[in-house]
Amino acid sequence: DGAEMKRKAHLKELSRFDEFNFYISEYFDPPAPAANVLDAVAVLMGWSGDAKQIVTKITGQRHTDDELHTGHFQRFLRDLGAKRFADLPEAEQAQLLGKLTERIAWPKFDEEQQDYTEVTPMNSYDVLKCSQACFHLFEWLASLLPEGTRPPRQIHIDIRAYHEKEAELRRKGMWPEDP
Repeated sequence: DGAEMKRKAHLKELSRFDEFNFYISEYFDPPAPAANVLDAVAVLMGWSGDAKQIVTKITGQRHTDDELHTGHFQRFLRDLGAKRFADLPEAEQAQLLGKLTERIAWPKFDEEQQDYTEVTPMNSYDVLKCSQACFHLFEWLASLLPEGTRPPRQIHIDIRAYHEKEAELRRKGMWPEDP
């Protein structure tokens, strides 16, 4: 089925990233979308701790310049791939759903309203802006949720801004041709 293929593709893409530790080490406080993804992983895996501790559990590295522990990371991916939303107790299901769908402190400028929106629902686009590895993790986690509860791919402010930029660049002849 198509959903299962997408889920496996995101898990496979995750195997190509060793950036988790480097990425988190660059921040004392990771951006809200990335932090929520890491918190969601912790809920699913039955872990606790801050973002850095969660990343250490994922990678086996305590510091960015530590030797990569490929076997540790592969075991994490195997264990992650075996997890199912339905297997979690109800309280953890609610917590995981919340981390993947809640409104977070992530300001965006709304051109239509000519004002900033201070909170934004979790969505794939904002996670991708933080980290490609977190994006694949987010997409995989979201695929575990029941169909009607999954977070959006993007929000209207972002897609509208994209279409406005596309129209502007097309007028200037700078938009790439479709393949």
